[in-house]
Parts: sequence; structure tokens; C-alpha cells
Amino acid sequence: MKFNSPTKFLPENIRSAMETPVPKQRPATAICIFNFESSNIAVDAISSYVFSCSAVQIHTIVDRDLPDWVGETSDVVIASYSGDSPEIDEIYAQAKAKGCRIHCITSGGNLKRLCEVDGNNLMLMPSGLSNTDATGYEMGILVNLFEAMGIEGIKDSMLKVLPNLIAYRDEVWGSEDAWKLAVKINGRIPVIYCTGELRAVHKRWKMLINQVIGKLAFSGELPEFDHNEIVSWTEDRNNSEFVVLIFRIKTGSDLLDHIVSTVTQLLPEYGLDVEVVDLDGDVMERSIRGIILADAVINCLKEAE
Repeated sequence: MKFNSPTKFLPENIRSAMETPVPKQRPATAICIFNFESSNIAVDAISSYVFSCSAVQIHTIVDRDLPDWVGETSDVVIASYSGDSPEIDEIYAQAKAKGCRIHCITSGGNLKRLCEVDGNNLMLMPSGLSNTDATGYEMGILVNLFEAMGIEGIKDSMLKVLPNLIAYRDEVWGSEDAWKLAVKINGRIPVIYCTGELRAVHKRWKMLINQVIGKLAFSGELPEFDHNEIVSWTEDRNNSEFVVLIFRIKTGSDLLDHIVSTVTQLLPEYGLDVEVVDLDGDVMERSIRGIILADAVINCLKEAE
């Protein structure tokens, strides 16, 4: 897989993947998604919708061990663009031994071969993509798969927000706001915070800064960092080396919104460089907006090299 640049075509890649429907599946009750490489960004973004809008249990796992409760009534989804790693082979073998229904999202490799040999549900992505372009295809495939597994409304929800996402991309790509964020993080160590619903956002930012720019970056989720890291932010004299990006949404929890608001007010009082970015839209839309913004900002940094 290539790691060479951000992508401008995330919404189009989602739409392209959604044009290939997944055959209707047995209704799911419990889904385990094993995601490898950068696939966890797509998995986390789409799973946020399922967590909020469906009674189907869904568990996203980055590990090589199948939980003991997984069995014949469970669905196991294995997402890996390359399809090649010992971890993938091990998970596949465990899921097969337990009689799980197996779904594979990949571009090839041994995962594709195993899926074809056993006649499991294989959903192929185009070969030769960068990891950033693969994210959109994985999102579209996951939407189709979840719809086919009985999670109603997820496909319509994505189709509804795609025009908004394209408009947002066109607005932010190369914009003054994107350049301002690029200038703010350039030469600094970014720390990206957001609530759990947006975990795909902080992962995308960190991945791009690490792999495309070749710089350190850290990330975490609110409000958990309050218990530990807030002490170091307010007392460590080296904190000036960092810039804090906080991605904020209206969560629906008054308590959580209050905690996030308090953090955004408290940290600047200690002289910290904090940038708050509000993400609009519904559950399906706002994570993807944060990913698009990451691509746009890192593209500015690439152009400035």
C-alpha cells in the first residue's frame, strides 16, 4: 500500500464503493470487526453510526484473538487492504473453527484467497490505492454490508450526507482556514483530542502527520484524558512544544458537552496553544468532515515543503 499523500476524493470513493451492492445477508445480532493497517479509520467512522442508531451489537477489534463469546451466530468482518499478515491468517482460522459467518474486505492477498476457497462473503477494493484513498472505499463497502445485514437506514443516511461532504471538501480544500491550521501545527508536535464518537478523526490526523509529514503526533479521547494528562499540561514546562487540536461536536450529553467546554476554556489559561474545531452535521457526517479536514490541512503542508 502507498503512503504518499492525502486524498481529495474521499466522498467520491465512498460513492463509488456504494455502487456495488452486497447480497442480502442473514440479519446480524452481534458483529466483530477486525481491522488492520489503516482500515480502523473507516471502521470507526461507520461504526459510530451503528453505535448511535442500531440495536445490533458491534465490536471493533485491533488484535489477533477472537473473543470467547463469538460463535456460530456471530458475524466476523475482517478488513485489511493488503490482506496479508500473520494476524489476519490467525483471526480467519479462529473464526472459521468457531463456525462464524465471515466477511472479508480487502484488495487481495491471502485473505482474498482464503475467502474464495471457503466461499465466504468477499468484498474487493481496487488494487494499487494509497491508504488514504482506500479509506473511502472501505467506508462505502461497510455501509453496504451493514445495510445487507439488517442495519436499516445506514445506506440512505450516507447517500443523504454525501452532497454535503462534497460541498465541504470543495470549501475547505486549499482554503484560508486549512492553511491557518497547517501553519499552526507546522514545526510543532500536535496533540489531537475529541470525544469517542470522533475517534476516527484523531486517528486520521495522527496517521497523516506520522506517515505523510514524518513528524510525531499524539492523540486521545475526551473526557478520559482529564484524569491524567491535564496535570501534565498545566505543570510541565515543556508543554510549549505542543499544539492542542480539540475537535468538538454537540454530543447530546449535557455532562460531556460541559466537560469538553471546560477543557477548551481551561487549557489556554495556562498559556497552551489550543485550537478548537467545531464539526457540524449528523452522526454519519461529522466524523467524515474531520477526516476531510485532516486531508486538506496535511495537503497544505505537503505543498509548502
